[in-house]
Amino acid sequence: MTRDTSPFRYLAIHLKDVARTQVLLYAVVAFGLAFVSRKFMGDGVASGLDVADLLRSILGGTLMVAILMATGGVAGNDRKQGYYRAFFSKPMAPWSYYLQRWLVGLAAVLTIPLWLALAFQLLFGTGSHLTLELFASVALAYLVIGGAVLLFSTVTARDWLVVFLLYFMQRRMQEAQEMLTRMGQEVPRLVQVALTILPPFDQAAGVGTLPSGQTLWHVVLYGVAMVAAAVAVLIFRPLGSGGRA
Repeated sequence: MTRDTSPFRYLAIHLKDVARTQVLLYAVVAFGLAFVSRKFMGDGVASGLDVADLLRSILGGTLMVAILMATGGVAGNDRKQGYYRAFFSKPMAPWSYYLQRWLVGLAAVLTIPLWLALAFQLLFGTGSHLTLELFASVALAYLVIGGAVLLFSTVTARDWLVVFLLYFMQRRMQEAQEMLTRMGQEVPRLVQVALTILPPFDQAAGVGTLPSGQTLWHVVLYGVAMVAAAVAVLIFRPLGSGGRA
């Protein structure tokens, strides 16, 4: 018997799992939202710019949930349930297996603008308005939000919930800081420290717009650091003391 030792031996399984769950749901939701938008707007679309703004608005409003769906429980569910999928039949390094699944999730999330553009083209009859910057902003959001989920997935099956709460808390504190700054009041030291430590969700949340300069480097390096930390945990910490098929 010849054993498959390729590092991509589970790639087809990952692609099939994600395609029939997340990608299919993304497509259905995209067409559903576009249909609802067309019903509400009717013939009120004055130009292609209106549709481009609407597309970015819908994408921005759904991206967080889409990323949590693509990354939630990547490693956490296997740890919680006590088994590691097909590792028993074709052993593979856990860090490679879950990192590959995480990257497949990125590919799935990057299809969302395509589904929205296709739906808008069919329903509104306008151009797709897709740009490289749009895809780059989606990828950046996935790096930060998805990277945080991957990191927490190494210790809990409720990784998506932890990240959602952190996201909500970070955004509220950011809004409070901006309000206090406008009012000329001092921002509490605790808030400043928390915003420094927490992932820069606010900087990665802009759909179609990218931060620049040092801010961009900070966001990218923070996301890469979380992914690297998750890989390190998967390398050095065993998934559990046992498992079941």
